[in-house]
Amino acid sequence: MGPFPLEDTFGMAAAIVVLQLSLKPGKYASHLQFGSVRKLRAALSNVYHASVEGQQATVMAKDTRKLVVTKCPTYGEFFERFTKGMHKRMGEDIRPDKAISIQLMKELSSQLEEEWESGTSNKLRVSMEASFYLIAFCCALRGEEVPLADLFGIARYWLDGERHVTPHVIIPLIGRFKGETGEKTLYLCSVAVTSHGLEPRKGIERLLEIYHQNGIRNGHLFRDAHGNKMKTTHFEPSFLDRLNCIKNERPDLMAGVEDVYDEFGILRSLRRGATSETVNQGAPPDVIDANNRWQKVMKSGASHPSLSMREHYTDVRMTLDHRLRFSMAL
Repeated sequence: MGPFPLEDTFGMAAAIVVLQLSLKPGKYASHLQFGSVRKLRAALSNVYHASVEGQQATVMAKDTRKLVVTKCPTYGEFFERFTKGMHKRMGEDIRPDKAISIQLMKELSSQLEEEWESGTSNKLRVSMEASFYLIAFCCALRGEEVPLADLFGIARYWLDGERHVTPHVIIPLIGRFKGETGEKTLYLCSVAVTSHGLEPRKGIERLLEIYHQNGIRNGHLFRDAHGNKMKTTHFEPSFLDRLNCIKNERPDLMAGVEDVYDEFGILRSLRRGATSETVNQGAPPDVIDANNRWQKVMKSGASHPSLSMREHYTDVRMTLDHRLRFSMAL
């Protein structure tokens, strides 16, 4: 069984650091959750492999597959068992964002429509908020993906959507997506008016008119005064404030909700609500997958990042009717 060297070769020091980190206060409890603490393992591993010791790792390759043989302590048997035991003892307090129901989304849209008609609020802010929420809901996008909407691309295909037998709006997203490498161009689409009366095309049209009046014709759809892309966190406070206002005025739409600021979030609530509603409306799984699992489609080879914007759009038009069925059910 020994003797062992008089140094830490098991990863005990890394385990102690992880335990110390877990004692810090978290968002929902007096300590951090396991999902937050485990990220430190990746950081420690990266530091090791960037050091002199890490350069001694052996790489075995065959065709496109690779196998790395390393002596990194956080990859060892001890640390693996430590992590598993820690997870079992800590458990996890997972609180995903609650879904926005279609009734709640309609009330939110009505609230923004009243502000627009009254003329007392900043029209740019109101139209930008309305466009953000409608795009996120009707296209079932994560909050961080909505700011990738491209102003020039939307305007470029605006008339095509108006002339189609099913009026719609094309929403190009350009940028870096989660889990993807490099810049990607993604085309999503939504009907002009959904079955429950949501009007994403109308909301986006108001925003485009304001931009055109100010001579802005390209760049990010959601931009600040300097033309820089807005972050999702810019919209979240207003989003939660509006939901809280609806909770006070229409408690029937918020049954079972105790704290809006704790239970809802702009990152996932709109996407989860849209997906749930299409399931309730009986939309086929292939319709939902075509809209929500676009990354899977891209990786299968159906879409190539080297295509031009026009070629991407031509590819989307071939399946446009099928794609529109998702937002039509909302």
